[in-house]
Amino acid sequence: MRRWLLAAVLVCAFIILAAYYDANVTNHLDYLRESEVSANYDASVGRNVLISGEVVATGAQSFELMGMHGTYTILSSAAVQRGDGVTVVGTLEPGHQLRAATIYASSALLSALVYIRSFVALIFVSVLFFASWRFDRRGWVIRPRKPGSQERDGA
Repeated sequence: MRRWLLAAVLVCAFIILAAYYDANVTNHLDYLRESEVSANYDASVGRNVLISGEVVATGAQSFELMGMHGTYTILSSAAVQRGDGVTVVGTLEPGHQLRAATIYASSALLSALVYIRSFVALIFVSVLFFASWRFDRRGWVIRPRKPGSQERDGA
């Protein structure tokens, strides 16, 4: 009974802290996020903002970034490719322009490699797991295989 009460108190505390964080996270950030900028663009002009998105066009001294709430012209000569995921910190200017101070770019290929690497790791871990363990379908339990035996799944 005491464990259930303790578990319930901890779950309630977690929910309260998560709700507080969600309600107040923007008050503690160094930069405005795109959702705040799109809610009141004129009040955000001249302030430091953080915008993330995908590069949709490039130019000599700028590139176009498609964010969650619109397209922004990023004033920077950084070498980015179309399709790259980019996070930009900079000063917001009129006309959906952002003068970049810091740019974090990740190519589309590197983003895809994260998923490929995870898939290969999943296969590797699955092989290691099922070499030592078996699933008993009748009892819905996972049991260790006996050393030196050639047990089949479901046996």
